[in-house]
Amino acid sequence: MDYHYIKLANTLEKDIVSGRYRAGEKLPSLRKLHASTGRSISTVYQAYIELENRGMVEVREKSGFYARPLLHEILPTPSRGTSPVKPHKVAINTLAAMHQQTINNAKLLPFGAAIPSSALLPHKQLAASIRTVSSQYQNGKCLGYGHPTGEPELQKQIAKRSLDDSVHDSGEEIIITSGCMQAIDLCLRTVARPGDIILVESPTFLCYLQLIEDLNMRILEVPVDSRHGIDPDRIQTILDEHDVRAALFNPNFHNPLGCLMSDENKEKLVEMMNDQGVPIIEDDIYGELYFGDVRPRPLKSYDRRGMVLYCSSFSKTLAPDLRVGWVLPGVFREKVKRLKFNISIASSQLNQLVIADFLSTGAYDRHLRKMRNALKKQTTDTALAISRSFPTGTKISTPKGGYTLWVELPPGIDSLKLWSRAGKENISIFPGALCSGTDQYRNYIRISCGFPFTEELEQGINKLGCLVLELNDQSIPERNSRETTSAREIKIGLNTDPGLLRVNKLCENIHTSEPEFGIKLSQTMSGNILKLLASHELDGGFIYGDCMETQFSLLHLATMQLRIVGPVALKDKIKNADKSDIAALPWIGNPLECPYCQILKKEFHTLGLSPEIIMSADQESAITALIKAGVGLNFMLEEDARRAEKRGDVVVWENDSYSLPLSFVTLRSRRDDPRVRTLLQAVRVAWN
Repeated sequence: MDYHYIKLANTLEKDIVSGRYRAGEKLPSLRKLHASTGRSISTVYQAYIELENRGMVEVREKSGFYARPLLHEILPTPSRGTSPVKPHKVAINTLAAMHQQTINNAKLLPFGAAIPSSALLPHKQLAASIRTVSSQYQNGKCLGYGHPTGEPELQKQIAKRSLDDSVHDSGEEIIITSGCMQAIDLCLRTVARPGDIILVESPTFLCYLQLIEDLNMRILEVPVDSRHGIDPDRIQTILDEHDVRAALFNPNFHNPLGCLMSDENKEKLVEMMNDQGVPIIEDDIYGELYFGDVRPRPLKSYDRRGMVLYCSSFSKTLAPDLRVGWVLPGVFREKVKRLKFNISIASSQLNQLVIADFLSTGAYDRHLRKMRNALKKQTTDTALAISRSFPTGTKISTPKGGYTLWVELPPGIDSLKLWSRAGKENISIFPGALCSGTDQYRNYIRISCGFPFTEELEQGINKLGCLVLELNDQSIPERNSRETTSAREIKIGLNTDPGLLRVNKLCENIHTSEPEFGIKLSQTMSGNILKLLASHELDGGFIYGDCMETQFSLLHLATMQLRIVGPVALKDKIKNADKSDIAALPWIGNPLECPYCQILKKEFHTLGLSPEIIMSADQESAITALIKAGVGLNFMLEEDARRAEKRGDVVVWENDSYSLPLSFVTLRSRRDDPRVRTLLQAVRVAWN
């Protein structure tokens, strides 16, 4: 219901947004507005209070009401990310684990996690619903399993709020899940398999990256505009060039950008993806937290073929702890339903019934209006504080809803260093490096605005700005020195023992032919070397295994032989084992970027054998130590395996050996770069 003061507040907000009243300009007095509108003094006053709650005006004592700066007027918007390089595996869980340790630390100022303050949530009304529902448990009515797809009453309440015409009043199409991430997990498992390419926005939400990594899928990142979101024309080009199996998008108030796609682009995107037969998994968890007049339509409302799998939850708006989400899977409903049942049988009835009872009272919309006003004001307050405290060159997003700000810092600042220093000052932030699998947002941070902007939080932003200034001052001489050195430096990626790769000869050849060049060596896995080459952080590198990507140029050096080795304590079991026996023994796992994973999959999984991975390691030395300690089996180069066996460190399984090509890789696009030419010539001489 639109009350008179709400209508008046909406009119004044439009006047401010249109520029009729500029930032800092005084608005009409209560009496003047009373005379011009015919509304009572009380109604006019309530309208101004409403605008203050929205963050549109500020009250100056004994002076009146003044227009505040709008988000888009505070600072320039952040730069768009670079174009997608290629589909790639994700390896971000280690970094993510470091950040997750700080999420629930109550001592830290909460700019890191995108969660709402309990002060914004209707805890008293929810408590009343909990008391109402809990009375049903006295007679044991709800102690058994609930319906696998969810409680019918909650499905009906969600259906009433749906903007999708295909949803019937009963809500039977809706499947209740344990939060939005379980819904997304089920959808990804439904529409894609390990190795498939998943299209995601860049930057994106960390949990998407972690989930895709755990599912052993590949991602292809498409940069999005910080104001308008995805460009459908760019998506069409990607679909023409790559075998994309599914897309995972957050079009309404994207995390971390807060941007909103236009209805025109949404419709164009859905039609395009429908025509290509590519499912879209839509995360609309922030859809209710809009700063404008009306709730934006989801992609699902334009779906005519059931190819959009719509996911959402009440975690960001009502009660994170209850973990109640849902999915509208379209034509994929039966498979999602089956996977949900296999994973959890049913969701908690208590949590579902509490939400259903609360929704039935009509209090949800009243709560949302207050929450939206609070978030809009908190976001503006935070952005203004950043503009006052951060150095020149800082850029900031202009969200249309939600409660995250995406902040671009001056180029030389490392957000991971800032995250570490901020933690020591009891400030939590979210490093931009965790919002991509390509490490391209190193000088970005995400700031959460989910808590009322108190004096303590303002002091925290001010302190954070001081830390940014310190890092900026330190980075300028470092950056100048690094840029000068980089022009004279050849960067080489090593994937194994330098002796095996003939690195001494390689370096001698470079020094002999081009003595002005310095050399920098980086040890990492083959998959990471490809990513570092693609981002120009390496000039060349050694890799094991095949690489079919046309952007890379491969120089084949040798074909190595691998053997399966295991602990001496398992000698009798290993020596007399067939392949199924070997698969039944404990194994040490490798990172997904390691080609050993592909050999394991090819030689065992394709035969229906599943070696049990009891521990994982990402360094050859650590894996060797674990084998010697009796933990499990792994692969080893034959020469190394024979030496280790002779020393009594390992046992070699003699039945099979496995071929593994060793190549030197560079980017085709850099074939005329003097550093690359020098490096390739030196490699050829060393391996001749």
